[in-house]
Amino acid sequence: MNYPHLRPRFFQGALLFLVVLFSCTKIITTDIGSGLIPPVDGVITKDTVIEVFTKNLGFDTISVSISDDHVLGYVNDPVFGKTTASINFQVAPENSPFARGINKDSIVVDSVVLSLKYKGVWGDSLQPLSLRVYSMDPENLFNSNSSYTNTKNFIKGQELTEFNTAKYVDIRRLDDVDTIKGVAATEITTNQLRIRLNKSFGENILKLDSSTYYTGDSAFYTYLRGIMIEPGAMGQALMRMNLTDTTTRLSLYYHKLGGGDTLVKRFLPKALTSASSNTILRDYSGTEIPSYVNRPDSNQDLIFMQTSPGTRAFINISNVKGMPNVIVHRAEILMNQVPYASNDTLLSPPNLFLAAYNKDSAKQFIMPYDVSVYNGSISNLTQFGVSPRLKNGVYNYSFDITRYVQSIITRSDTLYNLVLTAPYNQYIYVDKNFQYAVPISSPSLNYPAIGRIRLGGGNNNNSQYKMRLHIVYSLPE
Repeated sequence: MNYPHLRPRFFQGALLFLVVLFSCTKIITTDIGSGLIPPVDGVITKDTVIEVFTKNLGFDTISVSISDDHVLGYVNDPVFGKTTASINFQVAPENSPFARGINKDSIVVDSVVLSLKYKGVWGDSLQPLSLRVYSMDPENLFNSNSSYTNTKNFIKGQELTEFNTAKYVDIRRLDDVDTIKGVAATEITTNQLRIRLNKSFGENILKLDSSTYYTGDSAFYTYLRGIMIEPGAMGQALMRMNLTDTTTRLSLYYHKLGGGDTLVKRFLPKALTSASSNTILRDYSGTEIPSYVNRPDSNQDLIFMQTSPGTRAFINISNVKGMPNVIVHRAEILMNQVPYASNDTLLSPPNLFLAAYNKDSAKQFIMPYDVSVYNGSISNLTQFGVSPRLKNGVYNYSFDITRYVQSIITRSDTLYNLVLTAPYNQYIYVDKNFQYAVPISSPSLNYPAIGRIRLGGGNNNNSQYKMRLHIVYSLPE
């Protein structure tokens, strides 16, 4: 991933190393680093706060795997703008060979229901969402061998929503029984988003020529390229949906002309053959974010962090070079939320990740010494400090970079720029030599698009919010 904002000249002409000493006395009580302060009589332990430089970077993109939760909905956030999340996926017959049970010319469709497994919601569940379902235009290229980014738009075909009218979704009442003719009382309907579709759509599927469209999944996709679910511009929430759960399916309920028992045929997304994508569009117009990203200043007062696909930030700790040769017991980058009105309680913050950045190759790698990799995965994310902590109604983060800071002070190790992200399922290199990459977290550190927070930057004049590097240290004996 390239970061064009980071250049070797970025901090030329910046302030000289600035070390602000807040305390030069022995620390009696502290809620940080207490386990690292040596319990030795006569050791004078001090702490200091070092200024950091911060800057908002550009935006990233993601591709959501068919097996991961997809997001669906609409959010209009005064701080982070509008988010519109649509889901596109293919379905194929549950069983092969496909058998209708009755002659296709005698089929009477009772109802057509699209259901998706509901896994949770982010935002305001009291406000309803508006959804419409479409078939995908068959001219679209859409197959399971390709990966589609969140910015990929597809051409819509015919609207499938029943009566071509938007489905209004009360997120609180997804479990309410939806009386549908032909649906057995024993059929599982809990934790599902259920959308009725036009009967004519079901009739056309059931009456397809078996020798042409039911010879395999790929043959069926030539008729139904995909299903698209799109939100309208109402509501204030993103729902999480899982495509590979068995209750995500297209169900066709029908009976024989003249009477008889109701039959049902299922069409499912299949992990191996079905294509899928999560179109997540961000619109930052009317917010401060574009101006912060495009500003050339090297130290900004606000940092906007939004889960991928979203925003990123740059942190420079070059002032640590001004520290004398001391024993570092704790070095942590402290980050504090700058609250904005009441919607901060509904639009909760993400997990964040801090990585080193090599300007020569424009690559990220894990923080030297402070991030551990075991059996191909990062093993100390919690201790590193990726999760937000709530105190007095405000969120904060504390990233432990003790060993890295000690290496800079003691051994004059390379001082890297740092990149702060709120990743979904990104990989990161283990070291600057790029021997191999590992997932930042498995399962993913965040769900796609869920989470945002406005942090104080290094140039924030309010000490309550200002991002800073806090060091607890003692002089060597």
